[in-house]
Amino acid sequence: MKITTYGEFVQLVEKYKIFPFAELAPEHPALTVVTAEDAWHTEQDTDPWLWRIRIAQEGAAAYGKFFGAKAAFIDKELFPAVRAILTGNRTVEEKYEAGGLSRAAHRIYGIISDSGNVDSRHLRKEAGLGAKEDKKEYDKALNELQGGGYIVITGSAKQKESWSSMCYQTSEDWVREVLGSGSNPTVEEAKRQVAEMMEAVCSEKAYAYFAKKLGLTAKS
Repeated sequence: MKITTYGEFVQLVEKYKIFPFAELAPEHPALTVVTAEDAWHTEQDTDPWLWRIRIAQEGAAAYGKFFGAKAAFIDKELFPAVRAILTGNRTVEEKYEAGGLSRAAHRIYGIISDSGNVDSRHLRKEAGLGAKEDKKEYDKALNELQGGGYIVITGSAKQKESWSSMCYQTSEDWVREVLGSGSNPTVEEAKRQVAEMMEAVCSEKAYAYFAKKLGLTAKS
């Protein structure tokens, strides 16, 4: 059964907790799967392409490439726990000093942290990676930071050339804005919380996928 409204999309994210943009985990729904192909890129309220930005802007879910190159939505209530797992509760400085982050990722994070919320076009320029040959390094750094739980996508900025540029914010600032002080679980507490919530909504195969990605215990 296909969904046709933004409200239905939000309900699915709240139900499944981790909801991929496109097919990701086996036997687990994704936005591209639960919507009709002809609903996309219509620029109407029923356009799922617009929903992915709206849900991030409204704070119903964190949005980013948390699991490799594919994007996913994580319910706002679960995101602090997922963030704790992805970051290992280490700051960017700690991870960088330990050799876990590239120089480009470290520099980009600093710009995002100082700016509060910045669009990709300006971010790339400020990072000194605006040249065509630097795009691969820039994209890799953004994926490092999203996969590490340090930044989220918060919207898109319309450019003069009529194309949209993604906007980014630190996950720490996003959690503070959406949830207030929020929770700050230990990594082990976070894993127990995520495991409990995902076990309730995932098939065995889907749970096994997320368990491997997040270091959760096997499904009981």
